[in-house]
Amino acid sequence: MNAKLKALVDISLSTPDEISLDEVCDDVKYDLGVEDDREVKRLTLEAEREMLRRGVLVAFDSDVASKQRLERTPDEIIAHIDNEGDTLGEAPSLPGEICVFLWTPSAMEAYARRQGLPPERS
Repeated sequence: MNAKLKALVDISLSTPDEISLDEVCDDVKYDLGVEDDREVKRLTLEAEREMLRRGVLVAFDSDVASKQRLERTPDEIIAHIDNEGDTLGEAPSLPGEICVFLWTPSAMEAYARRQGLPPERS
């Protein structure tokens, strides 16, 4: 993962939040200045894979309450997002289109522990 894309993921995951797939696409396109749609898709999927590696949960079809399907591996989740994107035929442009990423306080704490970082103080 290149340094700019890693920094984009770091910023996206700097606070607990719900992150819509269209936001990730827009960040790749505009913050990184990527114009080619195929490259936007490739880098977006790479950023999503890193987010999943860090412990982000995924809710499909705007059903945030359903959380991540526990039986899915990151590779299966990325394949599902990729297939849904192909079906859509263009980059997601609406909040919640295809999926939403959930970066919870407990996920942040677990990631910090794995990285040997001190816990956040509120």
